[in-house]
Amino acid sequence: MGFPHCPICVVLAFVSVFMGVTRSYMFFILVRELMRAESTFKFKFSFY
Repeated sequence: MGFPHCPICVVLAFVSVFMGVTRSYMFFILVRELMRAESTFKFKFSFY
């Protein structure tokens, strides 16, 4: 099965690649925001 596949499979492949890139970029933004020294966004882990 080469690249010229059915159009639905090609669209699904491009959508899944786009979602992966978007998800990794959003994760990068979150990590960059948490690593800043003047960040006011903190996770609160309290189990009480």
